[in-house]
Amino acid sequence: MGKFLKPGKIVILLQGRYAGKKAVIIQNQDNGTNKHSYGHCIVAGVRKYPRKMKKGLSKKKIALRSNLTPFIKVANYNHIMPTRYTLDIDAVKGKVDVAAFSSPGANADRPEARKESRVAIKTEFQQRYNAGKNKWFFTPLRF
Repeated sequence: MGKFLKPGKIVILLQGRYAGKKAVIIQNQDNGTNKHSYGHCIVAGVRKYPRKMKKGLSKKKIALRSNLTPFIKVANYNHIMPTRYTLDIDAVKGKVDVAAFSSPGANADRPEARKESRVAIKTEFQQRYNAGKNKWFFTPLRF
């Protein structure tokens, strides 16, 4: 059986604070690392989805309602469910400081690297949402 958890695959998180949220795999680590000795991946997803748009909204209201909030975290393979969808993440992958999420002592070394990565993800996601690409990714799951 081939590998299917690759960068760019959209997954749904099953456990933790972001359970039920969609995310995209930025980098995967099948064998684990010193810090995380299990198969895991770094995912970026939408923490707060854009709100529904109505016909009579002003441009200012549309701009406010189209905001989204991202998250980036390390997720265990057992806690994610892959979907059939993919997202082109070449632009995103270069902007995320993967070392800040995977290396030991990353929180103490450069906490601003995590924030910079989150801002970069937010701008990329916001551009995709405003352009109308990957509409399924930017809508909340209803279950």
